[in-house]
Amino acid sequence: MRRRASDTPYTRAYKRMYGAATEYPGTIAAVIVGIGITAALLWAVRRSGGWTEFQTDAKDAIREGYDYARDGYERIRNRQPSLTE
Repeated sequence: MRRRASDTPYTRAYKRMYGAATEYPGTIAAVIVGIGITAALLWAVRRSGGWTEFQTDAKDAIREGYDYARDGYERIRNRQPSLTE
């Protein structure tokens, strides 16, 4: 049986998405909010110096957090029990 040119996987996917969007209006709002959040995050990364700078800052923050946690663990481990404990 011959397929119509309009019956491609892309048109079927589009019809499913359109059907979901019309059946659930919150879908459209969720997509728009998601796009807005993504745009805001990309803008913030770009404004702060770009992706490379953002990665460097993130690595530094992770290392500082690890060092802070490690120091706290060492203090707890080496603490001497007092008479009240």
